Amino acid sequence: MGKCRIWPSFFFVLLLLLSPLSLAGAAPEEAVSGESAHPLRVVFIRYPIEPGHFASVVNRFKAGMTARGYREGYEIEYLDILTRSSDLSAVPDVVAAVNRYLDSADLFVTCGWVSLHAREILRDTGVPQLFVPVLHSVALEMLPSVTAPPETNLSGLYLMYHPEKILRLTRLLLPASRNYAYIYDSRIPADLVYKKAYQQISPAEHHGLNLVYLDLAAGVEPVIAALREQEIDAFGGIVGVFQHRLELAVSGIPVITSYTLDIDRETLGRYMAEDNIVAGLFNPFEYGGAQAAEMAADIFDGITSIGEIQPRRSMQLAFINLKNAERLQLAIPFAALEAVDFVLR
Repeated sequence: MGKCRIWPSFFFVLLLLLSPLSLAGAAPEEAVSGESAHPLRVVFIRYPIEPGHFASVVNRFKAGMTARGYREGYEIEYLDILTRSSDLSAVPDVVAAVNRYLDSADLFVTCGWVSLHAREILRDTGVPQLFVPVLHSVALEMLPSVTAPPETNLSGLYLMYHPEKILRLTRLLLPASRNYAYIYDSRIPADLVYKKAYQQISPAEHHGLNLVYLDLAAGVEPVIAALREQEIDAFGGIVGVFQHRLELAVSGIPVITSYTLDIDRETLGRYMAEDNIVAGLFNPFEYGGAQAAEMAADIFDGITSIGEIQPRRSMQLAFINLKNAERLQLAIPFAALEAVDFVLR
């Protein structure tokens, strides 16, 4: 009688043991099929800047990753964080996003100056970070050089808005000009970093122009008054000046500047229809998104590591807006027209 009780128990245990083995044998075939239970996770962190809020970076990045075989919802998933503001009050949003996804993200893509604050957390981790894009001067706040592999978990795309190029373009467009104002908002990190870049250029790079610095933090009206009192011939800026471009247009003073907005070339002319921008440097942000996708795919494919990827310079184009120049009754020298990449008519 005892044996009759033991043998059924033995076969029951044997059945339990064999079942997991058969399931385990199916696992490799499922992995080979390419349907991963845990897709790669990319976290975007960007801030609101008109008109597109870095949306072209996100869209072109996704398109580029799809072309490389990383389909959204299958091999890869995206989390897109847009901060509530574009100034320093956005820092808590950035910090919260990085901390929340630090343990689950395979890559952070940070747009603009928020990269600085994400970097403070990510520096001592192994999680890759791509800045797409940032000013050249902002990149150098995070890396010792952009002309060599970073040998750390940070790389990306940078914008070469050297102040000397803006001042040279101003001299070409307005040969008789004497005073140029850099207008900034001391509450916006990117504006402060670029101000430092202006302050560091040599006297020869001023091209005979006297530089004046005007802060928007106290309001637009004091800045407009200062523009007139100090006989400013032209001005420019980065973020703050664009946020208040229509209010500043009442000054009637030409704007020659670095165009750091998320906008395509076809839309550029329409966007400037009501302001005084007559010339500047333009970087299509979508180019950065496409380049960043190539970097990310190379990392995920195991072709290279982020520490081996040298930061890349974004595409830059110089332009003249003839329509606004005519409205401001400016006679544009032929030498200036020859010096730019395209003319908006």
